[in-house]
Amino acid sequence: MNWIQRGTAHVLGHDVPHDGAVMAFDIVLSRTSDPKELIPRLFAELDPTLAGRIQPGDLIVAGRNFLSGKAHNAGIIAMKALGLGILCESMSIRAFQGVVAQAVPVLAACEGISGFLQDGMPIEVDFANGLVTRLDTADSRHYAGMPPEIRQMVQNGGMRGALAAHLRAHPELARPYPD
Repeated sequence: MNWIQRGTAHVLGHDVPHDGAVMAFDIVLSRTSDPKELIPRLFAELDPTLAGRIQPGDLIVAGRNFLSGKAHNAGIIAMKALGLGILCESMSIRAFQGVVAQAVPVLAACEGISGFLQDGMPIEVDFANGLVTRLDTADSRHYAGMPPEIRQMVQNGGMRGALAAHLRAHPELARPYPD
């Protein structure tokens, strides 16, 4: 997997909840997981025009407490389907687990990132090394990169992919109970 991603920064604010901002609450309650249904509703409650501006490979930039609230994954599924990456100042451990489980690349401790980047700005992110570069000015900032274990899980396709890889490596565990 290529850990360097180039795209447009879509800068959000602080305290952006999953339910009611990243994904409409009625969609969360419907429990749909079909990306085709989720993508058009991504961020619609926060900014009705944002979904139309997002292109595959773009980067979501948020302040503190991104994906706050309940640990639902509808918005994360849509972000994964679009190949988005996430940069934020902070997120809860449950939100981080959901992002990694869905195999979305993330830098979740980027202090000041929402002030460094502007909405619509072209950027490059090296998720392995934590380097974020503004392509218009070549200014860059360094943050903690994704740890190798987390990169491996994302590369394997998230939680399900990591489990499948583990079972391929340990076929004796695929059938834990004898017939």
